[in-house]
Amino acid sequence: MEGVVEDMWTPYKRLYNIFQLTIMNSNEVVSDLELCLKKYKQIFTNFLRNPPKSEKNRAHLRNALVEGIILAGQTRKVELSQELIDEAIIISDMFDLDEIFALELLCTAQRQQIHHPGLPRGLVAVLLYYDGRKALACTLRDMFQAVSGVSWSTELPSEITALINNYSQNLVEDSNILGRLLELIGDMDIEKEILLLTKNRAFGSKKHQNQVLALYEDTRKALAMAMFHWSAQRGLSKNMAIRLLQYLANVKTTDANGNLDDVTLILLMALLYAYDTSVLLIADCDSPHTSRLPILCDPEYAKGLYEAIYAQSAWQTPQLDAIIKYSFGLTLASLRQAPSELQANAGVIINRDEQLIDEALAANVFSFFYRQLLEKNVVYNTEFIYRRLHLLITDFIDFMHAKVSELRGRADETARTVISFQNEGLEPPPNLDVNFELLMLCVAKLYGDKRATITLCNEYWGPTDTSAINGFTNQVQNTSRAISLFKFIRLASELLPQTLFKSYLKMIAGLTRTEFAARCAFNLLKNSQNLSASYAVSWDHFFNALNNYFNNMRTDFDTSLYNPGDSIYRSRSMPRNMTPRETEHMAAVMGIMQAVADNDEISRIMICEQANWQTPQVLLGLVSCSTPVMLKGEILFTLAALSKSKETARTIWFHLEESQIIPTIPIMSKAYPEFSLAEEIDQNESRLETYKLSRGVLQLLYTLMTTHMPRNLGSGPRQPGFDPYLKFVVDSIVLKFYSRAYKDPAEKWEVGAKCLKLMYYLLASYRPKASDFLEKREENPYPGYHIMLQLQVKSDMLRLLLRIIEEARERLDDYNQFNGKEMLEECALYALLLLEVALAKQNAFFEAHATANCSILLPGLNRMLLDLNPRSHCPDYVINIIKFVTYNSWLPRHTLAAIKILSAVTMLPDVITQILNMYAQGSTEKMEIRQRFVECLEMEVRRGPQQDDGLIDNFAHDQFGFAIDANLNESEIEVDLDALEHRKPPRIELQIKEAIVHLFELNLSQQLPNFVYFLLGIDVIRDFMANEKQQLGLDVNCSCMNSLVLLLERHLEQQRHSEEYCEHTAHIVERIYHLFHGLCANRRTSEPILRYFRLTCNDFLVRHLSAMPFRQHTEDHVLHAMSHLMNCVAIEIKLAATHGQTTRFHLLCDILLAVNSETQRNGHCMPQEMGNNLLTPPTVNYFGVDILPGRIMLQKTSMGLHVNRLLDCLKLETQTLTQPPLEFFDEPLIAKLLVDCEAKMNVGRAGMINVHKLHDILHDELRHVQSTIASGQRKAIIDEITLLLQHAIQLNCVRMQRYATYSFMTAWCRLVQVLFSMMPDSLLPVSVRKQHMIDIIEKILMKVEPTQPLIKISIQVTETVLNLLANLRCCYYQLEDQRSLEEHGSVVCLSDMPSATDSGQKNSSQKAMGNINSSECNSSNLRFILKRLIDWIMTSEVKSQKMSINLYAAFLNCLRIVKRLRSEEQIEYHETFLARSENYKTYGNLQPGLNEEAHQKEMAAEIISGIGEKLIDTICQHAITGHDVCSMLALCCLDVISELRAISTLCDIVTTRGYLNLILESLAKSNEMLRDVLKPTPNSLRPLFVYESHMAFLCQMSQTYVGASLVLGAKTLGVLSNMSIYDMQPDLKASELERHEPDDFLPAIDARFRSILLPALSLCNCLIDSLGSGNNSASLQVLNFMISHIDMIESILRAATPFMNLGHLQQLAAITNLFARTTTHDVVELQSDLLENNDLDMSNRLSRLQQLMIVVFGRFTINEATICRMLHQERPNPNLPDLTEDEKSQHVRYFLDIASNLSIYCRNAVTSTVKDGMSSKYLLTTMVSDVRPLSGSTDSKKLTVVMQTILNQLKGSIAYFLSQKSIADNLLQQRASLPNITFGPSGKQNYLELSQRHNEKRNELTLSVFIAEQNLYLLWLHLDFYFRNAVIYSQENRNSINESLLDPENMSVLNASQDEITQLKQMVISTFNETFCTQLITASEGYSIKGKNFNASLMRRVKALVQFAPPS
Repeated sequence: MEGVVEDMWTPYKRLYNIFQLTIMNSNEVVSDLELCLKKYKQIFTNFLRNPPKSEKNRAHLRNALVEGIILAGQTRKVELSQELIDEAIIISDMFDLDEIFALELLCTAQRQQIHHPGLPRGLVAVLLYYDGRKALACTLRDMFQAVSGVSWSTELPSEITALINNYSQNLVEDSNILGRLLELIGDMDIEKEILLLTKNRAFGSKKHQNQVLALYEDTRKALAMAMFHWSAQRGLSKNMAIRLLQYLANVKTTDANGNLDDVTLILLMALLYAYDTSVLLIADCDSPHTSRLPILCDPEYAKGLYEAIYAQSAWQTPQLDAIIKYSFGLTLASLRQAPSELQANAGVIINRDEQLIDEALAANVFSFFYRQLLEKNVVYNTEFIYRRLHLLITDFIDFMHAKVSELRGRADETARTVISFQNEGLEPPPNLDVNFELLMLCVAKLYGDKRATITLCNEYWGPTDTSAINGFTNQVQNTSRAISLFKFIRLASELLPQTLFKSYLKMIAGLTRTEFAARCAFNLLKNSQNLSASYAVSWDHFFNALNNYFNNMRTDFDTSLYNPGDSIYRSRSMPRNMTPRETEHMAAVMGIMQAVADNDEISRIMICEQANWQTPQVLLGLVSCSTPVMLKGEILFTLAALSKSKETARTIWFHLEESQIIPTIPIMSKAYPEFSLAEEIDQNESRLETYKLSRGVLQLLYTLMTTHMPRNLGSGPRQPGFDPYLKFVVDSIVLKFYSRAYKDPAEKWEVGAKCLKLMYYLLASYRPKASDFLEKREENPYPGYHIMLQLQVKSDMLRLLLRIIEEARERLDDYNQFNGKEMLEECALYALLLLEVALAKQNAFFEAHATANCSILLPGLNRMLLDLNPRSHCPDYVINIIKFVTYNSWLPRHTLAAIKILSAVTMLPDVITQILNMYAQGSTEKMEIRQRFVECLEMEVRRGPQQDDGLIDNFAHDQFGFAIDANLNESEIEVDLDALEHRKPPRIELQIKEAIVHLFELNLSQQLPNFVYFLLGIDVIRDFMANEKQQLGLDVNCSCMNSLVLLLERHLEQQRHSEEYCEHTAHIVERIYHLFHGLCANRRTSEPILRYFRLTCNDFLVRHLSAMPFRQHTEDHVLHAMSHLMNCVAIEIKLAATHGQTTRFHLLCDILLAVNSETQRNGHCMPQEMGNNLLTPPTVNYFGVDILPGRIMLQKTSMGLHVNRLLDCLKLETQTLTQPPLEFFDEPLIAKLLVDCEAKMNVGRAGMINVHKLHDILHDELRHVQSTIASGQRKAIIDEITLLLQHAIQLNCVRMQRYATYSFMTAWCRLVQVLFSMMPDSLLPVSVRKQHMIDIIEKILMKVEPTQPLIKISIQVTETVLNLLANLRCCYYQLEDQRSLEEHGSVVCLSDMPSATDSGQKNSSQKAMGNINSSECNSSNLRFILKRLIDWIMTSEVKSQKMSINLYAAFLNCLRIVKRLRSEEQIEYHETFLARSENYKTYGNLQPGLNEEAHQKEMAAEIISGIGEKLIDTICQHAITGHDVCSMLALCCLDVISELRAISTLCDIVTTRGYLNLILESLAKSNEMLRDVLKPTPNSLRPLFVYESHMAFLCQMSQTYVGASLVLGAKTLGVLSNMSIYDMQPDLKASELERHEPDDFLPAIDARFRSILLPALSLCNCLIDSLGSGNNSASLQVLNFMISHIDMIESILRAATPFMNLGHLQQLAAITNLFARTTTHDVVELQSDLLENNDLDMSNRLSRLQQLMIVVFGRFTINEATICRMLHQERPNPNLPDLTEDEKSQHVRYFLDIASNLSIYCRNAVTSTVKDGMSSKYLLTTMVSDVRPLSGSTDSKKLTVVMQTILNQLKGSIAYFLSQKSIADNLLQQRASLPNITFGPSGKQNYLELSQRHNEKRNELTLSVFIAEQNLYLLWLHLDFYFRNAVIYSQENRNSINESLLDPENMSVLNASQDEITQLKQMVISTFNETFCTQLITASEGYSIKGKNFNASLMRRVKALVQFAPPS
C-alpha cells in the first residue's frame, strides 16, 4: 500500500485491481484486500465526492512557482511551472476538486502520457479523472455482486465472502450508500457534463471526446448496476424502494430515439427485484437471507409500496407505472400461494393483485414489454435481468390462469371484429384488445431473440410425451408450473383465429431454441390428431398451403409433378398473387421451420425427406414464382436451415441445380422467360433498398458449401463445378453491394459480411494445385482458386476489400457508437481474414502457377499492399491494416488478423523499414501503435468459455497451413483430426501474443532501423550502421520488450504458485525465450539487451536461471523454453569473459555451480518497478492460470550442482514406436508414405508428419477402391485409417519430444562448454574447478545411454564430454604442477585459497586430510570415467562417425590425463625442485604426489587390459573402416595404449588379425590422394592427415623390438618404396623464392611434401633404432627405400646449402641421418652384391650420391661467417619480420645435425670395407672425382682440398664450441641463481625458459664435439695413409688401395707430390698448436661421446705422424 499516489485515479485503480485480483484468484490471502478496504473506507463513505476546493491549497499552489511544493513521493520541494499551476487550477475549478489533488492528478497524467500518445497532459488528466471514478464505481458494483444473497451464489471462500458481506452491509446501513447511488445517478446529466467540458476546453479530438463520454456513461451504468446487484441479492428497504419509485416517476427515461435508456432500465429492474418473491418457488432454498428480505420481513412493506404506487400520480413515462403495477400484482399473487405467515405481511392488499394486473393490462404493459424492454441489449447481456423478465411472463401464466383465459377470449372477440370489419372493407377500430397477441409476441421475442445467452424455453415443454421419444429424457419436472406453461401453448392453439396465426407461430418459433424444444415443437405440429382435434395448425397444413400457392403462382408448363393426370395442352391460367396477410403468415411458417431445422437434425431430415411435403421442390419453386421479395428471402433462409445436414444438403443441391434460379447452363429460347435471382436483386431489392433476398441466398450457399459440396455437381449438361454460383455471388452481390442504397445502414455491412464470409470459407478451404491453371480441364477448379486469383492481381475484389478496411478504420477511429457498427466490424474482419489467408497460401499458389507454366501475370498480394492508395495518394494500405491493432480491447480477432498480415508483408526484403518510414517523423501515430502492441502483450486472458466463430476457428489453427478440402465432405468419411490430437484451440488473447512474437522473430535479422525494433523499444532514430560501436538505446517505459519481460515474470510467478499447465501458454513462453535468444545472439543487439536484462530487469537471466528447472519440465514447450534461456545465459557468459567482467562471470558461475540453489531462487525477485506497475494489475492473469497461495519452489530436485540438477529434468527414453498391425494397407508402402508425408524441416520441428496430407491420401485411396470392396469392410478400413492417423500423431508427439530433448541437451551442453572453456583461471581454484568438471562428466555418463533413439543427443553429449575432458586435462596438469607448491608450504599460491564451498566448513587439519585422500578420489573418478568411455566406445557401434570421433577424442584426453607428455625441461624442473627441498621429510611428503601419476597409469592399464583384445579389435575396426578423423583418433588411442604398455600383445594382435596389412593397403591406396595434396590448390588436406596418423602409429609400433620386427616383416618399407609420392619433390629453387611469403592457412607445397616425406624417414629411423644398426636386413630395406626414391634425394643433395629454408634443412637432416646410419660394412657389401649383377646404372647413381654427400659435407663446414650469414639472411620482403630466436636456434640445430650426419657418413664411407672400421681401402680423395665443388676453383689439388675441408670442419666445430660454451654456462648460472622457482607461475616459467635455452646450447655443444671427433678420425686416416704409404708411388701400394675411382691416365692423385705432402704437413702443424690441442681436450672432457681419451689418443697419433713424416 505504501507509495501509492493519492490523486483521483491511482488509489481507485489500485483498489479496483486488488479487488479484481482477489475475486479471480480466490485462494489468495485476503489481507491485501482487507487492508485496502480499510484504508479506503472514507472513499466509500463519501462516495464519488471530490475533496472540495481550498483557498489555502490554492495559495500554496500559486506560490509553488517560486517557493516550490512537496509532491507525493518526494522529500523536497519541487518548483512548478506556471503552465502546470494554471492547468491544476482549471481542473480544480472544473471538477470542484482540491487544488493539491488536481496537481497530483496532472503529475500522474504526465507519467501516463506514454500510454496515450498524441494527448497533452491536461486531456490525459481528464481521462484519468473519469477513469478513476469509473474504477471506483465498478469496484462497488463488483463488491455488491459478490455479496451473498437470494438470487445467486458465489464460489468465493467463506473468508472473502464474510469480509465483503460485512463491509457492504456497513456501507448500506451506516453510510446510506444506496441513497448516495441514487443521488449520483440523478445528478449525472451527460448534457451538463458535455457543456462543462466544452466550456473548459477539456475535449480533445473526437476520439478523446468519445472516450470521455464513454467513461462517463460507464460510470453511471456501473452505479445503476451496483443498485441492481444489491436489490437482486438483498432487496431494498421500503423507504429506498419508494425513493427509487419516485425517482423513476420523475426522471426522463428515454434517449434521443425515444427508447428507454439502459440506466433507467437497470434501475427499473432493481425496483422489480426489491419486492421479488420468486425465491419462494425454489423448494430446496434454505438461504438465511430469504427470511430477511424486506418484502417478507417488513409487515408494512407491501402496504407502503402499494400506497406509494397510487400516490404517484404524474409519471414522465407512464409505461413504467404499468410494469411496476404488473410486477407488484404478480408479487401479491405469489404471496397468496406462500405460507400463511408470509401472507400476513401483505395484509389486506394481498387481494389487490388482480386490480393491479388489470390496470397494467389496460395500460398496455405487454406493448411496453415488446416494444421497449425486449429491444434493449442489456436485457440479454445481463442474466438476472433476463431471468426477472422470464419470471414476469411465467408468473403471469402460472398465477393468473383465469386472466390468461380471459385474454384469450378477448383475442377471439377481437379477431371476429377485425374479420367483420375487413369483410365490410372498413378499418378495424383502434381500441381493440390485443394483449394476448402481444403476450405471445413477448414470449416469442424473449426466448427467440438471438442475443439471448441462456435458454429457458424448455420450461414450456415439460409435460409433453415427446420426452420419452427418440431417446430424450424429460429435462423439466412435471410441476404445476410446467403444466401451466404447456397448457398456455395448447390454449393459444385451440381454435386459432386468423389474427393470432402469425403471433402463435412466432411464439412457437421463439420457444424452439434447443434441440429438445425443437423436437417437441416438431412433434406438436407433426400430427394434430394425436393431441387434439382442435388444432388448426400442423405441418401438413403448412405444406399443403405451400403446394397450393406454388401451383397457383408457377409460371412454367411442367405441372406433371403435381397433377400427373392433366394434359400438357390444358389452358394456362393466370397466376395468383399472395395478399400481404398471407405473406406475413407464410413468413411466420418459414420462421418456425427455420427454428426447428436449426436446432434439431432429425426433424430437419424428416421435413426434407417427407414425400408428401416435397419441401425442397416447393420452396425453390416458390422462389422462382412471383412471390413477394421478403418472403423469398425467408424461404431462402429456411432452405439454408434445412441444409445443415449432409443428407438434406445433397438433396437441396440437386434441386437448386435443377431449378436454375441461379443460372448454371446457357438459357435456351423459351416462350416465357426464366426466373433469375440476379435480376430479382437488381430490379426489386435495389428498388426497395432492403436486401433480405440477397442475405438469404448468401446464407443458403454458405450453408450448402460448408455442409456438403458434391464433386460432380452439374455434370451432364455443363462442366461440373461451382463456378456459376461463385460468379453469381461475385458479380451480382459482392461487387455491387458497396454502392447500393440501403434503408438500414447496418444491412449494408450485413450483406457484405455474408459475402466475405462465404468467400473466406472457399479461400480457406482451397488448396493450390497446378491443375487449376490448366486451360483445358474436365471440371471447374475449386471456387477458392478464382478468389485467390482475384486477390493476387489488381482486381475489383481486392480494391473492394481494401476500401472496406479503410472505411472501417475511419469509422472505428472515432470510438463512437453508430447503427451497424457490429456488422461493419464483422465485415472488416472477413476482409482482413481474406487477406490473411491469401497471404498464407500465396507461396503455394505461386509454386502451382510456376509448375503449370501459366501465362497469367501475378504481382502478388504482399507487394500490392505496398502500392499507392488512390484515395489518399499514399502507400497506406498497410497502415490502415496495422491500425486495427489499436482496437484490440474489443476486436481481438481483427487485431490477430492485422498482425498476421503484417508478418506476411514484412517477409519481403526491406519492407519493415519502409513501414517505419511511412509514419511521419515524430508522429504520435506510431507511438500509439506501439502502445497498442504493448496492450496486446499485456492483455489479460479472459476466463470462461471461449466464444469464437466456428469457421474462423477451424481454419485459423491449422498447424500445417492446409485446410481440409471441402470436397472431402462427399465421402462422409472424415476423421476429426483435432479430436484425435486432443487439441483445444488457444484463446484469442494467446494467439495475439504468439502472432506478435512471431512477427518479432521474423524481422530480427532485418536491417536497422526498422518497425519491429521500434516496437521492441529500440531507438531507431539514429543510423546505427554508420557506427558499429555505437550502443543501441532501449525505451524501458513503454515498449514491447518491457511487456515481454513482464509477461515472463508473471508466468514465472504463476508457476511458483500453481501446478496448472497450459500448452498454449507454454508455447508462447517458449517463443518469447526464443526471441530473447535471437536478440542476444544478434551482434548489434546482444550487449544492449543483456545490459537491459541485467540493470533494468533486476537481473532477469539470473533469476530465471535460478528458477530452473521449471514446472512441467517434461513438456516439450517447457524444454524448449529452458533451452533458449540457457542459450541466452551462455551468450552472456561468453561476453562477460570476453570483456573481462569477472564479477558478472562469478555470479553466473555461482548460480550454475551452486550445490544448493535455494538461496539463489529466493534471493532474486521480480523487479519492484515492474511488479507494482500501475498500468496493469499487480498480478495480472496473462494466461488464465489460477494462482495458488504460498511461495513454492518450481521443482523439487536432488542435491548437487545446479547445472546437474538441470540435467535431471530430462527423461531420455530408449524405446521407439512401432507401426500398428495392418489388415488392409501394405505396411512397407505405409512406411514409405509416412516418410513422403514428412514436412520440410522447420525451426522447432523435427521431421513432422503432415497429418492432413496423410489423411487426404488415405481417403483418396479409399474412394478409389470403395466400389470394389465389400460393404462390411468399409467401416473396418475407416477404423484402420483412424488407427494410422493416430499412429502418425503419436509419431509427431514423440518426434517433438525428442527434438525438445535434443534442444535442451544442446543448450545445456553449450552452456557447460562455454562456462568451463571461458572461465578465468582466477575465478575458481583449480581443484574446485576440476571437481566440478568431474561431477558433471560423471553425471552425463550416468544419465545418458550411448544408444539414444535420436543419435544427435548422443553426439552432443559426447562433444560436451570431450570439451570437459580437455579442460579437465588442463586442470590436472595445473594441479600436478602446483602439488609440490601446495605441499611445500613455504610459498602459498593464489589459487590455493579455499573455495567458497569449503570456507567455514573445513579447518586446516580436515583440509590436509582431504588432500591426502584426494589422489584416491581422483583415481576412482578417473576409473569410472575411463571405464564408461570404453563402454560407450564398445557399444556405440557405427551409428554416427561424429559420435565416434568425439568418443575417441575424449578417450584420448582421458588417457593423456594419466599419461602426461612432459618435456625435458619440465622433468628437469621437478628434479631441481626436489633437490632444493629442505629436508627428507619434505621430500617424503612430496613423494606420494609424484607417485600418483604412476598409480593412475597402473589404473588405466588395468582397465584396458581387463577388456583386452575386444577393445583393441573395436579401436582397430574404427581405425580401418571409420571416418578419416575417427581413424586418426583411433590410431592415436592405440599409440597411447602402446605407451602405457597396457596390453603386451598389442603388436601381435594388430599384426595377426590383419589390421597392419589393412593399414599398409590404405597407405598404398593413399598414394594418388596424396598426389592431389601437392597440387597448388588441393581439394582437401584430409589424406595428408590420415597418412600422418598411419605413419605415427607405425612409428609408435616400431619403437619396440617386436613391433619393429613385425612392421619390417609386413614389408612396410616395400610399400613405401612403391609409393611415387616421395618422388614428387617440389622445385627447390621456386620454394626458396616463395619461402618469405606470409604463412597462409594452406601450407606451402614444399611444406606439404615434407609432411609426407618426414614421417616415412622417421619410420625408417625408428626401425633402425629398435632393431639396431647391426640388423642388416633393416638397414638394407631402409637403404633400398632411399634408393627407390633416389631422384628426390639427389635433388635435395644437389641444392643443399646452409642457407636453405628451415624446412629444407630439416628434410636434409633426416635424409643424411639415414644415409649415415645405413652406410655400414655389411650393408655396403650386400648392396654391392645386389647391384653388381643387376643394375649398373643404379651403381653409378649410388657412386654419384656418395660424391654428392662428400660435396655437401664440404658445404656444411662450420665457421662463424657461415653461421652468421645463415642467421642474418636478407629478407626479400622488407615488411616481413626477421628470424625469431627460436627459428635461429632451429637453423643452427639442423645445420649441426647435417654436419654431424655428413661427418659420420664420411667416416663410415672410408671404413665400410672392413668390419673393425680401423682401416680402410677407401679414402675421400679416391671417392671424389672432382674437387671443384669443394674448393670452388679449377686448379685446386684434390688432397689439399679434401684435407683442408676436414681441417676446417675440425677447427670450426671447436671454435663454435668455445664460442657457445660461455653462453651455456651463463644460462646455467642464471637458472641456478633464481631466488625461488616456486613463486607462482612466473618463477617456473623463467626456470623452464632458461632450461630450454640451456638444453639447446648443450645439444649444440655436444654436436660440435661429435663433429670434431669424427673429423679428427678422418684426418688421422688420411694422414696415416699419405704420410706412411703414399710418399713413393709403388705397385704394392696400389694393390692396397681402391683404384676403381682413379683415372688411368692420371695416377698422380694417389701419387701425391712432395709439395702437397709438405703443404699438408704444414697445415696440420699450424692447426695442432698447443692452444688448439688444449681446446680439443677441454671440449672432449664434458661433451665427448666416446670420451676424452679417444680424442687424446687420435691427437697423439696425428702428432706422431706429423713428427715422423719425411721432411719437405
